[in-house]
Amino acid sequence: MDTMLDKKEWYLIRNDNGEWISDEYAVFVNKNQLKMLQTKAAEMGKALSVQHGSDGNLWCYKHEIDTLK
Repeated sequence: MDTMLDKKEWYLIRNDNGEWISDEYAVFVNKNQLKMLQTKAAEMGKALSVQHGSDGNLWCYKHEIDTLK
């Protein structure tokens, strides 16, 4: 019997606090994208927590970026 879990691949990533989360809740950004997002968040008075991957990638929580739209 196939289930949705069988068909969807997801990965765990670690946030800066050492907690594991699914990568479906993260948006990976480059430095230029991050600067634009931080500027927009500051203008709107919203929080944007930047996370640092072990491989040097930067990412933000998807729900925080969604509030900037």
